[in-house]
Amino acid sequence: MRLSKVKITNFRNFRNMVIDPFPTPAVIVGENGVGKSNLLHALRLVLDPDLSNRWRRLQADDVHDGARALHEGVEVSVIVELSDFDDDEDAIATLDGAIITQDGQPRVARLTYLFQPNTPTEAVFGAEPSQPLTADDYSWTIYGADDPGVDMRHAKDYVPLSVLPALRDAEGDFARAERSPLVQLLRERPPSADIVASTLDALKQARNQLAQDPTMQQAVNELAARLAAMTGPQLPLTPSLDFAGREDDLIRSVQLFVDPRSSRGIQHTSTGTANVVYLALLLERLKLRRQASDGEDTLLAVEEPEAHLHPSLQRKVFAHLLHEPNRLLLTTHSPHIAAVTPLSSIVLTSTLGDHTVGSVVPPGVLTATETADLERYLNVTRAEILFARGTVLVEGAADAYLLPALAEAAGFPLDDHGIVVSSVEGTDFAPYATLLGPRALQRPRWVLTDGDAADGKHRHEMEPGLWRARKLANIAGETELHQELDRGIDAITARQLPESGSRPGRQHVVKAAARVGAYVGNHTLETDIAPLLHPEMAAAYYAFRQRESNRAVFRALLVPFEDGTATEQQRDTLVDKIETIGKGRYAQRLAAHIARVTDLRTRVLELLGRTEGPITRDDLLAIEGPGAILGLLDDLSFTFRGLPLFPTAADTQAGAAPTAHLGSNE
Repeated sequence: MRLSKVKITNFRNFRNMVIDPFPTPAVIVGENGVGKSNLLHALRLVLDPDLSNRWRRLQADDVHDGARALHEGVEVSVIVELSDFDDDEDAIATLDGAIITQDGQPRVARLTYLFQPNTPTEAVFGAEPSQPLTADDYSWTIYGADDPGVDMRHAKDYVPLSVLPALRDAEGDFARAERSPLVQLLRERPPSADIVASTLDALKQARNQLAQDPTMQQAVNELAARLAAMTGPQLPLTPSLDFAGREDDLIRSVQLFVDPRSSRGIQHTSTGTANVVYLALLLERLKLRRQASDGEDTLLAVEEPEAHLHPSLQRKVFAHLLHEPNRLLLTTHSPHIAAVTPLSSIVLTSTLGDHTVGSVVPPGVLTATETADLERYLNVTRAEILFARGTVLVEGAADAYLLPALAEAAGFPLDDHGIVVSSVEGTDFAPYATLLGPRALQRPRWVLTDGDAADGKHRHEMEPGLWRARKLANIAGETELHQELDRGIDAITARQLPESGSRPGRQHVVKAAARVGAYVGNHTLETDIAPLLHPEMAAAYYAFRQRESNRAVFRALLVPFEDGTATEQQRDTLVDKIETIGKGRYAQRLAAHIARVTDLRTRVLELLGRTEGPITRDDLLAIEGPGAILGLLDDLSFTFRGLPLFPTAADTQAGAAPTAHLGSNE
């Protein structure tokens, strides 16, 4: 059996969140405060038999801020659907009355937790109640299918959810028999009756032998004398020593050691090791419970399982757990765990306006090859895109170094706003844009790509950067924009590429591409930024070339970029000089120089031929060379802080709010 769909309405962060399909196993990721723990608590309302019923009676702060308030007659619901139990007769019998599919179809059961006023009020039907309601005017129920009359509160005993909280005390639980996962496992797999009997008999003999020891008897006698003196005949006590005398006592007394000589108990290991052992014991017990004839089908949810585990162990442990059949739910902030998680298991929670939404990668959106490539791509560093508030996809390491540095020089540090720049190591953005796009994880994303403008026999060879943007528009579902870009590219590629500059009409197509978050440069990054950052480019080059003759050649190469007359041959020569160092290595050094630039706005105004005034995105996109990267940063600045990249004094005083929600940039 597995959890296949979740819908939460008016509960805490969730106004109306639907996760369909809900994966198994599931790894729930997202930034802080987005509601990952609240999602688990919502599931507990339906499925956790250990949750006290008083916690199912909600309070005012359990109601979503955008819904009716508690005193107005709000309804809160959590709906879960369960599937894959066609071969389980016990599950079919237990969930009878909750099954919503027709005969002959795979069975799906629907369970609904509903918290609502005890009696219908005007508020339920859209008007204000005659009297404000309190929590005492509400009741809760768990029912099956779509019929509130079908009581399914018993289902949580067969399909229970067990939550291991983030602030767990694994070592403390091992020390308490009633909470120890070792004791729970041994109760599922107890020793044979013969072994128990012989062990208890041996303990009886040992007890008799111990009782003959004078020191032990003296301790007992002295204790008895003290108790008699303290209580007198009103509280007659006769102390004695004994060993465990029942099977359960034997099991409770078993300890777990972590070495073959049984000398180091679990309390002498690291906290991380104790957590791993704890989780392994829980999973073993759940496996036995599922195999038992009267067994339960427990879902195990673990909050922040990365606690106290070093990165390589996180990857090893959870690569194993997440690639075997189980009913495991994890919430995590760890890119190490996200990096080994199958894409089909990711549940991405994110903020959309005043509420939280959940996104998954549905079957069929990505091909098997694309999925395999993306799972390799999401290494530890790139897995940050699953936790980011916004992601910028770039071609290579040089872009990933230089874009944040330029943003910092503009007074807009990307890290401050949770923006991640991630290299796709090439120009095939399609799988990554699909993953983050409206058909899958629905996250804000932008693309910065080289224009690579050239002359060629085929139109696809003339403006490859714009063709990439056209494809991204199609992935985003922007059909009209896709067609507009198609027409625009056809129009400009009918013209020959000039010796310097770009094709007439290209600026219009670049602006259109920006509407889908695709920012296309003119040629390559290094030549595009030269008009704006030639002093820093020279300084970075000097760090690698000590001879004045080499430096002088590089300085001379930058001159035509300063006045906007650089030819194709000069562009190629500049790139060749940088490639002798290595684009990534050079960009590392250049980024340090760029981040310290203090007159970036003045330089941009000079490129615009002005000395003052506001700088719009259209202004930036019109700049030959650095226009695309500056336009992208302006877009990010408006989205995340509600200000242009270069705000005027009036903009700053107005204190504008972000102008776009962060659920998507469609």
